Amino acid sequence: MNIRSRWLASLAATAIAISMTVLTATAPASAAERPDSLGKDFWVTFTQNLGSPDLSLFISSPTATSGNVSVPGLSFSEDFTVTPGTVTTVTVPSAAQLDDGSSGDPQNLGIHITAQDEVAVYGLNRIQFTTDAFMALPVDVLSSEHVVLGWPAPGIQLGLNSEFAVVATEDGTEVTYVPTADTTAGVNAGVSTTKTLNKGDALPVQSSTGDLSGSSVTSTKPVAVFGGHECANVPNNQTLYCDYLVEQLPGTGTWGKSFLTVPLKTRLNGDTFRMVAEQDGTTVSVNGAVVANLNKGQVHQQIIDGQSTVTADKPILLAQYSNGTTYDGVTSDPFMMLVTPTEQFLSDYTFTTPATGFRVNYVNVVAPTASVGDVKLDGAVVPGGAFTPIGSTGFSGAQLDLTLGSHTITSSQPLGIYVYGFDQADSYGYPGGAAYAAINDVAGLSLTPATQDKTINTQACVTTGVTDQNGKGLPGIQVNLKATGVNPLDTTVLTDAAGTYQYCYTSAATGTDTFTASFNTLSASATVAWTSGTPTPPVVKKKKLPINAKGVAKSPAQLKNGKVVLVKSLGTNKNGKTTVRAFCRPAKSNAAGEVRFCDVTVSKKGKVTVRSTGYDTLKVTVKVRATPKKGQKDTWKSNTWTRTWKVRT
Repeated sequence: MNIRSRWLASLAATAIAISMTVLTATAPASAAERPDSLGKDFWVTFTQNLGSPDLSLFISSPTATSGNVSVPGLSFSEDFTVTPGTVTTVTVPSAAQLDDGSSGDPQNLGIHITAQDEVAVYGLNRIQFTTDAFMALPVDVLSSEHVVLGWPAPGIQLGLNSEFAVVATEDGTEVTYVPTADTTAGVNAGVSTTKTLNKGDALPVQSSTGDLSGSSVTSTKPVAVFGGHECANVPNNQTLYCDYLVEQLPGTGTWGKSFLTVPLKTRLNGDTFRMVAEQDGTTVSVNGAVVANLNKGQVHQQIIDGQSTVTADKPILLAQYSNGTTYDGVTSDPFMMLVTPTEQFLSDYTFTTPATGFRVNYVNVVAPTASVGDVKLDGAVVPGGAFTPIGSTGFSGAQLDLTLGSHTITSSQPLGIYVYGFDQADSYGYPGGAAYAAINDVAGLSLTPATQDKTINTQACVTTGVTDQNGKGLPGIQVNLKATGVNPLDTTVLTDAAGTYQYCYTSAATGTDTFTASFNTLSASATVAWTSGTPTPPVVKKKKLPINAKGVAKSPAQLKNGKVVLVKSLGTNKNGKTTVRAFCRPAKSNAAGEVRFCDVTVSKKGKVTVRSTGYDTLKVTVKVRATPKKGQKDTWKSNTWTRTWKVRT
């Protein structure tokens, strides 16, 4: 089956343009990078093949780097170095292969790959005439929600089992699985089972009868999950010969709804496809015709002859299988190859064929029709005549011959690639790579600020934010950003590590731009109004300054020893100042000839004190005015307070 190596160059573009109109005086946007199969930390395992295999890891990188491969449970450790454009092979002890899982317990056979810089890793499990491989996913794109896809058992003979395996990346990981078939460990179909795995533990699960496809796997921490078959006959047991099948399965958050397929070159009468649903009530269509209504974990299988579109109204996982040799009499053998959803295409791939062992090697390419003429294989433009439109999708497909060795495919727009080859009763196939953005976890979409007033020839920025149900930003999400008005725009952008994308631009014309960000059924909008003069400042509603009067005496008040305190303090907040005025008037005097006076004092803190003699009754009035301090008049306005007391001697 497949030996493969390829690294994905990072997607360092300001936007992925599907249909872009150039804006007036646009400012460059920040670069974004999609989560993909490149990484510095991997945990993998090898599921059971039909016999004692040769196990290998193929490692490549866009930069010179070094790292280490270890199997802690076998005390195996080997350092490696990688040179760009070449493939490094690390041979792993055959004892690292998992068994049939009949004990039901995890095995300390996880394989750990670490590197100083990002690398791509592929695992090859090879026995002559029954070989397959997987593209490893780095720890930073792993998930805790999986649904298995593989192949049913029994094979052409008993003991050829449907299988999956789970590898823990952290200690104390609780793994719960619900198999869709009875397992070799005695777990019945539909029964939930939980196992505790520590870092590097691998849990094999096999079924000798039935199909483990559709089994759910959930975990308390991110895990690596692998699905396949010990040796499968495809499309049925009447077709020879069997071959080992395996793929590392992405988490359900990265599954897709839109797929484009191209037939395997040289094969006749179509290829086998299997798809599994992530949610109940999933409707699947092939070339526009409904073919299945699936609930979570249900699988649909069919032959598709020719290029096709596969769509679903809810996320699915789709795999393309090579049929056995006797299906069409063509030199070949079964393999399992995941189909990349169009939402997860990349624009730069490096990959390799096996060095020996396969007579013919091919790469299928699915690219936007608008980019035909821009797609390059090993730096040379692929002739436009090699592509055939895939219906009215706006995409085209090609089947290209490959020589042995390492290759690159690049394009200005995202595309999908699939690498495969055939020999006598042997074959290999794998997707050339994919993004692993959590597109199915998107729960919120925003566009801020909602409104802006700008002067022409200055800069305006709008920021798109994408979050999950917990408000966490999601990186690598493709969002369609459109603008109508004086500066039209239609482009697709990627969120950064914080789950945002900021678009900045200037305008030479007055008028209004209305922006709309959309992802699936979610949308958000914002407007930018451009004027030729200074923007009118927003009207701010002023607030009255508070007047704080404490210890206010009741009326009538009584003099004691010739005085009384009417107010203990008067003031306002830090944004204003107060002025206090007080008046004292006699209401009734005592006998003639006595000394008479009435005096009111106000302290710095606003304490109001009355002193008097010679009068029976006084009338005292206090007036307070609070005014804004310098610089506060746009926010605060003046306020007044008045109080009058009768004062008795």
